[in-house]
Amino acid sequence: MMRGRMSPSLPSAALLLLVADHQFRDFLVNFLESQEYAPRVVGNPNDALQTLKGLDQALVFVDCQTVSAYGPSLYAKIKVACPASRIVLLCAKSHHDHRDIVKEAMDLGIYACLLAPFAEWEVLAMVRHSQVAKPAGRRQPRSKEKQ
Repeated sequence: MMRGRMSPSLPSAALLLLVADHQFRDFLVNFLESQEYAPRVVGNPNDALQTLKGLDQALVFVDCQTVSAYGPSLYAKIKVACPASRIVLLCAKSHHDHRDIVKEAMDLGIYACLLAPFAEWEVLAMVRHSQVAKPAGRRQPRSKEKQ
């Protein structure tokens, strides 16, 4: 059994930042790089979708500003480009529609939502969980044997 810190040197999932809020983006880049992860910053959804195509797995951080600008269909587009991607919504309580955006995102099945100010352990938990390979398919239910 392995113990200790998971090695970020061989990630199984790409880390993508589609974050319009420069404070969120700067925090994530600085923190993730200090933990020896290499996040990719993309400027718009088209760049993100092009980057995601062909990837097996990805963890995509998206903020409320980006969702407000491009709409909630962004989540589905990300899932089409990389079906095994996990989406983490970043939101600040100061964003005028944060409650509606968070509720809608959770209803649409995103992986997680973090509210600012983000604790380092919260971000690290999301990243570490993404570095564990996702199962190839859904588990099949156990068959019930008739007695």
